[in-house]
Amino acid sequence: MILISGEALIDLIPDPIKSSAYDAVLGGSPYNVAIGLSRLGATTGFISRLSADGNGEALAASLAENGVNLGYVARDPRPTMLAFVMRGTAKTGSRYSFYLDATAYDGPWPFPTEWPSAAHHLHVGSVAAVDARHAQSVLTALAAARPRATISFDPNIRPLVTPDRDSVASLVEHEVSLAHLVKASEEDLEWLYPGRSTEETLAAWAKSGPQFCVATMGERGALAMLGNERIEVPAPHVEVVDTVGAGDSFMSALLSAMDRDQALGAEAPAPSRRELESWLRFAAAASAITCTRKGSDPPRRAEVEAALVA
Repeated sequence: MILISGEALIDLIPDPIKSSAYDAVLGGSPYNVAIGLSRLGATTGFISRLSADGNGEALAASLAENGVNLGYVARDPRPTMLAFVMRGTAKTGSRYSFYLDATAYDGPWPFPTEWPSAAHHLHVGSVAAVDARHAQSVLTALAAARPRATISFDPNIRPLVTPDRDSVASLVEHEVSLAHLVKASEEDLEWLYPGRSTEETLAAWAKSGPQFCVATMGERGALAMLGNERIEVPAPHVEVVDTVGAGDSFMSALLSAMDRDQALGAEAPAPSRRELESWLRFAAAASAITCTRKGSDPPRRAEVEAALVA
């Protein structure tokens, strides 16, 4: 089983026709990754706090309908976390304003007290991984999981939630050092390290512990560092509807491809250049498909495989 830890929320996305209207969409980066992984055929569990309100029930129902195990989800009487989304383009990612305080997100994070024997991988990321109120419990969970599972980390920086650049960078670097693989957007890296190139940051991170590090670069594809090796894959050309969830689909597809090739788990060998390039192409195809749809709607495996041979 692949366990995904992080927030689930309601994305309020501007209606493209009615400027004063919003569409309410189920979301949250880790939630999207869990759904995406399950749709791609992976056995998946979610670690989070969900409200007992109508929105929380909708999130729980969607996870269950997509085959995600909810055994590690805590329920909370407080309302569901909200995010107002400013749509992105092929060149710029979407931007978010979050409402976290006094929501279900505020409670203690429900990591299992003992690492489950059925779980061979842990993915952490987004707000819950870099917000001070949950950071220590995330670090504790990473330390507990590392001897027994592989770990992936996607910082998915939200400057409006965590504006202190220096403290966030320090925390991110600690979490990077505990992960086996790291994925970040080019925008994340530019915010964390102004003036430093994407390749320079990936190379530095790769030396601190992970087997490889990847940056997504929108319409320019993705760049990875595997040790000292530089690997770049292009983004498929598509008509972009919006970019909401595109990075999450990339993450879930990358993990799914690795899981398919038995490259996750404490006993898994380090990847070869050829393997990583194949996984990145699969992930880029999944991300591109998501960009052709409104909101975060990750593809099924058959869709991705069809896109790769088209």
